[in-house]
Amino acid sequence: MTNPNHQLADAIREVTAAVQKALDDGHRSRKIDADDLVEVLLSIADRLDPPVREPNHVQFPCPKCGEVDADRLVWQDDEFVRCSSCGTIYCPGN
Repeated sequence: MTNPNHQLADAIREVTAAVQKALDDGHRSRKIDADDLVEVLLSIADRLDPPVREPNHVQFPCPKCGEVDADRLVWQDDEFVRCSSCGTIYCPGN
């Protein structure tokens, strides 16, 4: 079983490395404010306990493979959808 102290230390290291890279790349200011601190603490919390992502399901899944993830079903025009998982093009609801 993973030691919670090690898990916390690893999360702090990962977030610290990401912030340091952003500083080195010029994407962040070296001045810290309360908003920066909140962002860092929330990042650590997310590493320890990732937020649950709400499913992005569609009403009409792919008729061939059953794909329901809206990010994998791409509208081709106002009438047809292309499934990125299997390549099927279909008319939702028909």
